[in-house]
Amino acid sequence: MSKIAYINSKYIKFNNAKIHIEDRGLQFADSVYEVVAIINKNLVDLKFHFKRLRYSLGKLNIEYKFNDKKLTNIFIKLIDNNLVKNGIIYLQITRGVQSREHAYKRNLKPTLIIYTQNKIFNLPNKNFKGVKAITHEDLRWSRRDIKTTNLLPNVLAENLANKRNAYTAILIKNNKITEGSHSNIWIVKNNKILTHPSNTDILKGVTRTTLKLIIKEFGLKLSENSFTKKQLYDADEVFLTSSGSFVTPVIKIDSKLINNGKIGNITLKLAKLYSKSFINE
Repeated sequence: MSKIAYINSKYIKFNNAKIHIEDRGLQFADSVYEVVAIINKNLVDLKFHFKRLRYSLGKLNIEYKFNDKKLTNIFIKLIDNNLVKNGIIYLQITRGVQSREHAYKRNLKPTLIIYTQNKIFNLPNKNFKGVKAITHEDLRWSRRDIKTTNLLPNVLAENLANKRNAYTAILIKNNKITEGSHSNIWIVKNNKILTHPSNTDILKGVTRTTLKLIIKEFGLKLSENSFTKKQLYDADEVFLTSSGSFVTPVIKIDSKLINNGKIGNITLKLAKLYSKSFINE
């Protein structure tokens, strides 16, 4: 069975999916995207993804209006057609096609790209594992709150992490931890959870948003303040969150073991609580 993608109102064989060579998403990274997790054929945190997608489109003035129900139906059809049980939906919206120049014209027709990918997730079961990370200078542009495809600094940091046999890179700006190259970063110290505040220095992660609600519901202590590399190294626990990684423990950063290389109790608790929000036991 051929894999199916969705390009500009059409379902098409994945290997035949194409966009124009002057699409601004290709030439200028003039586009936004979302990655939605699929667990047991169910879409995770979808309403928050749609909310952030509208935010990103609005901040870039990309004139694309979408209907939540219609878009959800496209997702479901792709999941069914591609026989995906656990994986991701990738969605990208570009400003559209225009003869190459930096300034964009109004009333361009946006390009819509959607496809699925199978994925094995790190869930809090008997196979739950902690990961290694490296630290790296944050070289990204100043509007990190917009989920654009302008990801080259992330790619370079992640590639270095891969070369060093680490799962990801943790980014640092002016000696403050901002976030990971594809995740939000959290630390635990003296039973208090700490993560960077929501502003233009980080992407407001969807998993982060849901986890904050869980933390509040269960009466755990959370502070949204920036923290240093030293605080990161000295933390009792470190974990990251994203739509592709959910809640993932970080047990080693550079050469520093966190919690003696073991998954912390609060991290494990949060991972279990988060997974219960979309997995019916």
